[in-house]
Amino acid sequence: MSSAPVLPYPQAVAIQTLSAIAILISLPPLVLHWKNRNFPAASLICWFLVLDLFNITNAFIWPGDDIENWWDGEGLCDVEVKILTGAYAAIPGTLVCIFRNLAAVLDTRRATLVPTKRQRRQSHGIELMFCLGIPLITALLHMVYQGNRYFIFAISGCVTGLDESWVSLALGYIWPLVICLIGNYYCGLVLYRLHRYRSQFGDIIRSANSGLNKSRFLRLFSLSFVMMLALTPTQAFMVYRNISLNLPWHSYSWTYIHDYAWYEIVKVPTNGEVFFDRWIPVIAGFMSFIFFGCGKDALSMYRSILRFFGLDCCFRTPQSSSAGSFAQNTSRSSGSRVRLLFARNSKQNARGIANTSCRTDSSNGSYEDIEKGSPPSEPSKRPGRFSWPKSPFSWLRHPFSSSSHKGVPSAPRLAVPSNTVSTSAWAGSSQSRGSIDLNTSPTQKDFIRVKQVIRQESKVRV
Repeated sequence: MSSAPVLPYPQAVAIQTLSAIAILISLPPLVLHWKNRNFPAASLICWFLVLDLFNITNAFIWPGDDIENWWDGEGLCDVEVKILTGAYAAIPGTLVCIFRNLAAVLDTRRATLVPTKRQRRQSHGIELMFCLGIPLITALLHMVYQGNRYFIFAISGCVTGLDESWVSLALGYIWPLVICLIGNYYCGLVLYRLHRYRSQFGDIIRSANSGLNKSRFLRLFSLSFVMMLALTPTQAFMVYRNISLNLPWHSYSWTYIHDYAWYEIVKVPTNGEVFFDRWIPVIAGFMSFIFFGCGKDALSMYRSILRFFGLDCCFRTPQSSSAGSFAQNTSRSSGSRVRLLFARNSKQNARGIANTSCRTDSSNGSYEDIEKGSPPSEPSKRPGRFSWPKSPFSWLRHPFSSSSHKGVPSAPRLAVPSNTVSTSAWAGSSQSRGSIDLNTSPTQKDFIRVKQVIRQESKVRV
């Protein structure tokens, strides 16, 4: 007569359910980081996804303490213990790369407009080393100090075995803590530079050419900071715990470790308890969704998915004006950002530039100081025309619409007309009559030249 089936422990059901939810909600942040070519952040989420998958599998196979009917886990646990060993070093390694990249964004002494090919190769090499290379090495070195084949704990599943010698410390569980300390150094460097350049933080982010904006930078740093803050004491406790349990150490011997007893599989009941480190990937999945699954990029991705299935009819946001959409489109291009930035400061720059403007009349072609804003002697009146707004951003406050202005286009015309004066503005002295082309210093190589196009015709709406 077969024994009655053993019901799973409540923690087994809880960790299965929460791990499955963590996998689902971690997919949008993973897609966003991969789309933005943030390899360390994408690798961090991938490692947590693998650990969540292990939680679901192990709790399903070993949900209770019926060790007599347990499966030995041959094949599955052989692979799983190696991946777990690599994950212990990979997770802090990805955080090291994230903090290093954030610190490089705030490094004003080595800022470059476009990184060289050598710099890109070096950065990619460091990321591959910490995210994949070191975890692979630690997984292979586990064979050196692997005390037995593996352990099987109820709910937690496969657990690595360690030899009670100094080699386990030197090649095994000390390296995650060392990598965490490296990550703490870069984290402190980011905090120092954030405090030092707090007044120029927005300008530095915009000029770094890193694919990050201010919000994305702060969210990525906050997520990594919280993870590192929780991971460092956890790794320190695990090192202390392993040392205290393995003392006194015996001398290392390869033949002694890898004898016939090495193939032993130890099964351990837990009375429904789960190892605390099994909850780390679950919490990390929810944190990733909180920081990156509720932003504007994620919402637009959700909307595009619903639109693909034809389910976006209830989530359509009405467009307030065509000018708002124009501002959103122009903000995505660097040239439009430069024009908008110059337009905001055009009045202040015009006061500091003297004797460089000219005035023209539409009938006789005479010139006057048009940059100072002096009105023309005879304003030209043309049917179907409208007056330009006084403020560069007044079209944002008063959107162009058919109800307010007839015949007004949805976006300002950026093309240069035939009757215009074109000037290039920068800080310095004048170079020519029609334009000002100046540099900050003769040794500076990288600078931004802003070109302002001034329409010479004064349009007055009748």
